[in-house]
Amino acid sequence: MVSRMVGVGLALATALGVCGPAWAQGGGAPPASPVVQAPVVQADAPGRWIRGESEHFIVYSDRSEALIRRYVTMLEDFDAVLRTLHGKTDVETPRKLPLYLLSDTRQLRRVIPNADERLQGIYLTGVEDIFVLAIRNDDNLGDRTNGDDTVLHEYTHHFMMQYFPDAYPGWLVEGLAEYYKTIDLQMKRVRIGDFSRGRASSLLNDKWLPMSDILSKRASQFDRDDALTFYAQSWLLTHYIWSDKERRKKLQDYLELVRDHQDPIASWTKLYGQDSATLEKTLRGYMKSLPVLTIGREPPKPQIAFSRLPAGADDLILEVQRLKGGVAKAEAPALLAQFQQIAAKRPNEYYSRLALARAEIDLGDRAKGEAILTTLLDERPDDLETLQVMAYSRLEAARRLARTPADRDKAKAVYAEAATYLGRAHKLDGDNYLTLYGYAETKSLDREPSQNTLNVVFRAASIAPQNPAIRVNAARLFIRAKQYEIARELLEPVAGNPHGGAQARRAGQLLTTLEGKADGEALKPATAAAASGEGDKDAPGG
Repeated sequence: MVSRMVGVGLALATALGVCGPAWAQGGGAPPASPVVQAPVVQADAPGRWIRGESEHFIVYSDRSEALIRRYVTMLEDFDAVLRTLHGKTDVETPRKLPLYLLSDTRQLRRVIPNADERLQGIYLTGVEDIFVLAIRNDDNLGDRTNGDDTVLHEYTHHFMMQYFPDAYPGWLVEGLAEYYKTIDLQMKRVRIGDFSRGRASSLLNDKWLPMSDILSKRASQFDRDDALTFYAQSWLLTHYIWSDKERRKKLQDYLELVRDHQDPIASWTKLYGQDSATLEKTLRGYMKSLPVLTIGREPPKPQIAFSRLPAGADDLILEVQRLKGGVAKAEAPALLAQFQQIAAKRPNEYYSRLALARAEIDLGDRAKGEAILTTLLDERPDDLETLQVMAYSRLEAARRLARTPADRDKAKAVYAEAATYLGRAHKLDGDNYLTLYGYAETKSLDREPSQNTLNVVFRAASIAPQNPAIRVNAARLFIRAKQYEIARELLEPVAGNPHGGAQARRAGQLLTTLEGKADGEALKPATAAAASGEGDKDAPGG
């Protein structure tokens, strides 16, 4: 990172030293409270769902520890291969990736109601959670390799964004995930570079897209059938590049040209000497004899800690994940009623009451939800999730007040309340991205963010770089501070994300605004207001 962020560790510690009473600065110190003995709370009765936690993953399933063990071992094995190949064996893992093992489409639709029956897995990157849903029937029919192709594809995206966040063309983003997903994790060796039946069939039987389109477009720009062909050709092109050191060495120069807005096919021709037709001919010949990389090794034996979730999770664990992704307004009343009915079955269970509080805050009556949370925090003052849910409810209330200029003083007071809850959460987990990001938002009404606030939001974006909203809103704070170079570094991966949607468009617009601007240079007032998120309901304080 640029030199301005070299002191992040020290400054971050300074910022989070404010996590205690000083987090509420501006709102006044909280009054002294008498020492009260916390009530004795019974543990929730266990249910079917099991949680298995390893070094890099947290896997949930309602089936068996044996299934979780096999799955976690596969994931840790794959992660170790990626780290070895990309020189990341000694780097930190700032956040473990949660993964929910599902039995069928019926369970998947508890999270994504309109999920296609053909969907076997999905990677979701909301602000509240970044996680994977995977249907695992364990029969391996049609799978030539040992490994869950869909999940390994998505985990490649997750890994690359965590350790190599940058702007990449769509063909490389998808091609690399396709390349690694067919890895064959055998007992004594790993084979990389095999083909999947679906992609091979597409390449052999379908009409190819022009390579100029592959190099310049994203999967979302094609209809469904052509998108499948795009994935297949992207896999083959990536395989062609990755299998040869000289071709791979030239790739960095190619990416620099494309990031500099040079024509993709002209840049390819300049570096590789192939126009669109020649590249297609080369790839058709290449796929007749695909090289496969074989690596001998001892498979990992991960340590896995198992625990059983409360009985309420049997009915609500997937519905809570649905809440985190947002619920359409028309679907909200029915889903809220479902939470209320299910929670009533276990009126004293902590898990069910917390789930109901979430639902009331998101879909129903915020005051009712916060009243439940207040009771829960009286019972368990140090429950991290409950503290975060309360803090984010207060943040949303403050955000709504801040949209009306006359209510901004009220908003500051509510932001201070949120900061108090976040301070308590930070004492429990000092490196949680939700806590750090929320803290930065409590400072969003400051005319210019302090370096401490910038350090905190930068750390949040570093822990959860996969979430585009966090990166975009972090960039907006750096724009407000006239630190444009860091803002660009935060925005470029979002703008280049082939699945980035509205946030990718926002990032692209902000990058256009920053073109030619040096750190410290003032933007025009209207431009600065728009770039920092004023008037944007999705931006903190907007």
